[in-house]
Amino acid sequence: MRVLVDENMPELTVAILRQAGHDVRYVKEERPSAPDADVLAWASRENRLLITFDNDFGELNQRDNSPVPHGVALFRIPDAIPLAERAELIARNVMAQVDWRNCIWVINIRRRRAI
Repeated sequence: MRVLVDENMPELTVAILRQAGHDVRYVKEERPSAPDADVLAWASRENRLLITFDNDFGELNQRDNSPVPHGVALFRIPDAIPLAERAELIARNVMAQVDWRNCIWVINIRRRRAI
């Protein structure tokens, strides 16, 4: 899977996805502080699922009718969940067999579940 990880996501998420064999680009590594419109255009241009914590991408899509051909996954995870567990939950959801295309998905993880 081709993924663009927003700079607000845990670096561990990037490592987990890369280790699983996914083609991952990380805004924090390549274009820190890039404007949201540029990040969304980058994801679109390279046919990548954009994963983020940032609501602005949904607003940008609505306001400017910006395309999301390979999707945006907007995660909502409580800070009370440890960082390593948050990274794992994000990666696990991204790797699920979901057709992310043409949608902005909001993934709410409200509480931890014993595994």
